[in-house]
Amino acid sequence: MLATLRQILSENWQWRHQIWDLAKIDLVKTYRGAALGKVWLFTKPAVYILVYWFTLSVGLRHSGDVNGQPFLLWLAAGVFPWFFMSDAINTGSNVYRRYPYLVNRIKFPLSVISTFYTLSIMIIFACTMLFTIAVCLLTGVHLGRYLLQLPLVMLLMFLFWTAWSIMLSPFGAISKDFANLIKTLSTPFFWLSGILFQLDSLPRIGQVIMAFNPVAWCAEAVRDCFVYKEWIWQRPDELLPFLAVFLVVVLLALRNFRRLSKEVPDVL
Repeated sequence: MLATLRQILSENWQWRHQIWDLAKIDLVKTYRGAALGKVWLFTKPAVYILVYWFTLSVGLRHSGDVNGQPFLLWLAAGVFPWFFMSDAINTGSNVYRRYPYLVNRIKFPLSVISTFYTLSIMIIFACTMLFTIAVCLLTGVHLGRYLLQLPLVMLLMFLFWTAWSIMLSPFGAISKDFANLIKTLSTPFFWLSGILFQLDSLPRIGQVIMAFNPVAWCAEAVRDCFVYKEWIWQRPDELLPFLAVFLVVVLLALRNFRRLSKEVPDVL
């Protein structure tokens, strides 16, 4: 596995400039031909946030401040990361079928495909975070020193979901049924990961189980920056399970890449 890890790291370092260029090209292709262009980066998440806010605050009448911060900020700090993770879960696990012309290029390393795709959606996520910060500053919402850990949280998210893509992409290339299964499971991930409810409202056993849910940890880590005002290492009962899952995903990614990467071009 160490040889596979060295191979992946070496490929990504050698192709680092191309990774950035391909990520930008992927963004341009996504919104090419749209009159509003990059405005669509924010439109879909903003519409969803407003719908959830209206449903929870008006319909269910649950819109009180969370830790002294506006409920809408708490909601945005969970929904914006979810849009990044949703793309990583669905398309990231089937990324070889998204770029078959790169897979079939003899000299193009497969691990780079997962990296530049995750970077592409991470750029969008970073823009939504900057937008959230700007709105907070304009509306007088206080943002403390805990916001300084946001780049670290985003880096951990980038590394985890890149490893996720490397782990599952070979299966997505080999079987369309597997890709459909992942898409089916993404909806339960959303509703069961604390995006729309506070995890401390769960019974203790539920909180323990949720600690091993990477979607829940990522959303809560972003909320630590904006709402809960805590350093992510101050809650080791949440950080350590995430790191354990992270390690397992990395090991499985190395195993699957070593065993299946050579079969992918033949399948596609």
